[in-house]
Amino acid sequence: MNKQTEADNLAEDTFVAKRIICDHVTSVGGLPNIDASDKHLLLAGTSARQKYLSYMEDEKKKKKRRGQKRKLLNDEIEELHKKKRCLHTDIDSLTASADEYAEKAEQTHQVSWITKSNSFRRSAKETSTEMTAVEEQLQQKLQDVKSS
Repeated sequence: MNKQTEADNLAEDTFVAKRIICDHVTSVGGLPNIDASDKHLLLAGTSARQKYLSYMEDEKKKKKRRGQKRKLLNDEIEELHKKKRCLHTDIDSLTASADEYAEKAEQTHQVSWITKSNSFRRSAKETSTEMTAVEEQLQQKLQDVKSS
């Protein structure tokens, strides 16, 4: 039971290091046959702490980079939300202006108002297409955040 728990809880690097030590002890014929004054053994022991500290520093840097990447993604998502809101406001105002000019044309029977109304509707349609593209980008960024 202990061996199984040990194997499940050890990180890969730790497990490999433990296996190397066990294999060396076995190859020399057991613990009594290990020379504690061996320079290689002492050097390995003193450098182990430095290797560990270096490894921990690298892990901190990796986590920090991941955090920065996530922050950048969140900032991009917020920008896309703002852009979407602005585009939605533009579409609403363009549609309202188009309706207003269409009503003027109906009341005054002038074709020029219809032309302006159609121009605003065309602009609203183009803005709507742009908003669809922004929504697709937003969905992609949200999926990126979920996957990271």
